[in-house]
Amino acid sequence: MKMQRPNPVLEEILRLLSEPSLRGLATLRHYPMERQIYARFGRCGFAIDLLMEKDHAKRHVSVLVEAVADSSAKGVKKSYDKAKGRITCIVAEITSKGIKYKTIKSKYSNAKELFGYVEKVRTAFYERYRSLKPGIPPGTDPVPGEIFHAAGIPDTELFLGV
Repeated sequence: MKMQRPNPVLEEILRLLSEPSLRGLATLRHYPMERQIYARFGRCGFAIDLLMEKDHAKRHVSVLVEAVADSSAKGVKKSYDKAKGRITCIVAEITSKGIKYKTIKSKYSNAKELFGYVEKVRTAFYERYRSLKPGIPPGTDPVPGEIFHAAGIPDTELFLGV
Protein backbone atom coordinates (compact mmCIF):
# COMPACT_ATOMS: atom_id res chain seq x y z
CA MET A 1 0.00 0.00 0.00
CA LYS A 2 1.41 3.38 -1.02
CA MET A 3 1.88 5.92 1.78
CA GLN A 4 0.37 9.35 1.26
CA ARG A 5 2.95 12.08 1.08
CA PRO A 6 2.89 14.77 3.77
CA ASN A 7 0.35 17.46 3.00
CA PRO A 8 0.68 20.85 4.75
CA VAL A 9 -3.03 21.71 4.28
CA LEU A 10 -4.13 18.41 5.82
CA GLU A 11 -1.63 18.77 8.66
CA GLU A 12 -2.84 22.30 9.51
CA ILE A 13 -6.53 21.35 9.55
CA LEU A 14 -5.90 18.24 11.66
CA ARG A 15 -3.77 20.34 14.04
CA LEU A 16 -6.58 22.89 14.45
CA LEU A 17 -9.23 20.19 14.98
CA SER A 18 -7.11 18.50 17.66
CA GLU A 19 -6.24 21.75 19.46
CA PRO A 20 -6.90 21.21 23.20
CA SER A 21 -8.36 24.74 23.50
CA LEU A 22 -11.03 24.02 20.83
CA ARG A 23 -14.42 24.69 22.44
CA GLY A 24 -16.65 25.06 19.41
CA LEU A 25 -16.84 24.34 15.71
CA ALA A 26 -19.30 24.70 12.86
CA THR A 27 -19.57 23.99 9.17
CA LEU A 28 -20.07 27.18 7.18
CA ARG A 29 -19.93 25.60 3.75
CA HIS A 30 -19.67 21.95 2.95
CA TYR A 31 -20.70 19.64 0.20
CA PRO A 32 -22.45 16.48 1.36
CA MET A 33 -21.88 15.16 -2.17
CA GLU A 34 -18.26 16.28 -2.68
CA ARG A 35 -17.32 13.42 -4.98
CA GLN A 36 -20.21 14.15 -7.35
CA ILE A 37 -19.41 17.87 -7.42
CA TYR A 38 -15.74 17.12 -8.06
CA ALA A 39 -16.68 14.63 -10.79
CA ARG A 40 -18.76 17.28 -12.55
CA PHE A 41 -16.63 20.42 -12.06
CA GLY A 42 -13.15 19.28 -11.04
CA ARG A 43 -13.37 21.34 -7.87
CA CYS A 44 -14.77 21.11 -4.36
CA GLY A 45 -14.23 22.62 -0.94
CA PHE A 46 -15.49 23.40 2.51
CA ALA A 47 -15.36 26.05 5.23
CA ILE A 48 -15.45 25.66 8.99
CA ASP A 49 -15.46 27.98 11.99
CA LEU A 50 -13.45 27.14 15.10
CA LEU A 51 -13.70 28.74 18.52
CA MET A 52 -10.67 28.32 20.78
CA GLU A 53 -10.76 29.35 24.44
CA LYS A 54 -7.82 29.40 26.83
CA ASP A 55 -7.68 31.25 30.15
CA HIS A 56 -11.02 32.94 29.29
CA ALA A 57 -9.51 34.42 26.11
CA LYS A 58 -11.35 33.44 22.90
CA ARG A 59 -9.84 32.97 19.44
CA HIS A 60 -12.19 32.77 16.46
CA VAL A 61 -10.66 31.03 13.44
CA SER A 62 -12.33 30.39 10.08
CA VAL A 63 -10.90 27.96 7.54
CA LEU A 64 -11.69 27.90 3.81
CA VAL A 65 -10.36 25.01 1.71
CA GLU A 66 -10.72 24.70 -2.04
CA ALA A 67 -9.39 21.94 -4.29
CA VAL A 68 -9.19 22.52 -8.05
CA ALA A 69 -8.07 20.04 -10.70
CA ASP A 70 -5.51 21.50 -13.10
CA SER A 71 -7.89 21.03 -16.03
CA SER A 72 -11.07 22.06 -14.21
CA ALA A 73 -13.98 23.09 -16.45
CA LYS A 74 -11.91 23.13 -19.65
CA GLY A 75 -12.73 21.20 -22.78
CA VAL A 76 -14.53 17.87 -22.69
CA LYS A 77 -13.87 15.48 -19.79
CA LYS A 78 -14.69 11.87 -19.17
CA SER A 79 -13.58 12.19 -15.55
CA TYR A 80 -11.27 13.97 -13.14
CA ASP A 81 -10.17 10.71 -11.50
CA LYS A 82 -6.59 10.95 -12.76
CA ALA A 83 -6.30 14.75 -12.79
CA LYS A 84 -3.75 16.31 -10.48
CA GLY A 85 -4.55 19.59 -8.83
CA ARG A 86 -4.02 22.21 -6.17
CA ILE A 87 -5.43 22.68 -2.70
CA THR A 88 -5.61 26.15 -1.17
CA CYS A 89 -6.35 26.63 2.51
CA ILE A 90 -6.99 30.09 3.92
CA VAL A 91 -6.98 30.39 7.70
CA ALA A 92 -8.55 33.64 8.92
CA GLU A 93 -8.22 34.61 12.57
CA ILE A 94 -10.40 37.40 13.86
CA THR A 95 -8.30 39.73 16.02
CA SER A 96 -8.90 43.06 17.72
CA LYS A 97 -7.04 44.75 14.83
CA GLY A 98 -8.98 42.99 12.06
CA ILE A 99 -8.70 39.67 10.26
CA LYS A 100 -5.28 38.03 10.06
CA TYR A 101 -4.81 35.61 7.14
CA LYS A 102 -2.53 32.67 6.52
CA THR A 103 -2.56 30.81 3.19
CA ILE A 104 -1.28 27.26 2.82
CA LYS A 105 -1.02 25.52 -0.55
CA SER A 106 -0.43 21.94 -1.54
CA LYS A 107 -0.94 19.58 -4.45
CA TYR A 108 -2.57 16.24 -5.05
CA SER A 109 -1.83 13.70 -7.78
CA ASN A 110 -5.34 12.33 -8.43
CA ALA A 111 -8.87 12.17 -7.04
CA LYS A 112 -8.08 9.13 -4.90
CA GLU A 113 -5.34 11.04 -3.07
CA LEU A 114 -7.53 14.15 -2.70
CA PHE A 115 -10.45 12.22 -1.23
CA GLY A 116 -8.09 10.34 1.07
CA TYR A 117 -7.29 13.76 2.56
CA VAL A 118 -11.00 14.65 2.62
CA GLU A 119 -11.81 11.47 4.54
CA LYS A 120 -9.15 12.20 7.17
CA VAL A 121 -10.52 15.72 7.72
CA ARG A 122 -14.14 14.51 7.76
CA THR A 123 -13.32 11.83 10.32
CA ALA A 124 -11.42 14.27 12.57
CA PHE A 125 -14.18 16.90 12.28
CA TYR A 126 -17.02 14.56 13.25
CA GLU A 127 -15.00 12.98 16.03
CA ARG A 128 -14.40 16.40 17.58
CA TYR A 129 -17.92 17.64 16.77
CA ARG A 130 -19.48 14.69 18.56
CA SER A 131 -17.24 15.26 21.59
CA LEU A 132 -18.41 18.90 21.83
CA LYS A 133 -22.12 18.44 21.05
CA PRO A 134 -24.21 17.46 24.09
CA GLY A 135 -26.37 14.38 23.63
CA ILE A 136 -24.64 13.13 20.48
CA PRO A 137 -23.01 9.70 20.84
CA PRO A 138 -19.28 9.40 20.01
CA GLY A 139 -18.26 8.41 16.49
CA THR A 140 -16.84 9.66 13.23
CA ASP A 141 -19.96 9.67 11.06
CA PRO A 142 -22.19 12.65 10.22
CA VAL A 143 -25.14 13.14 12.54
CA PRO A 144 -28.28 11.87 10.77
CA GLY A 145 -30.69 14.63 9.79
CA GLU A 146 -28.17 17.44 10.29
CA ILE A 147 -26.92 19.46 7.33
CA PHE A 148 -25.42 22.42 9.19
CA HIS A 149 -23.27 21.34 12.12
CA ALA A 150 -22.53 23.65 15.05
CA ALA A 151 -21.35 22.87 18.56
CA GLY A 152 -20.08 25.27 21.19
CA ILE A 153 -20.31 28.46 19.10
CA PRO A 154 -23.28 30.71 19.82
CA ASP A 155 -25.30 31.77 16.76
CA THR A 156 -24.35 35.38 17.48
CA GLU A 157 -20.69 34.48 16.87
CA LEU A 158 -21.31 32.69 13.57
CA PHE A 159 -21.36 34.48 10.22
CA LEU A 160 -24.83 33.28 9.24
CA GLY A 161 -26.93 35.21 6.76
CA VAL A 162 -25.94 38.08 4.52
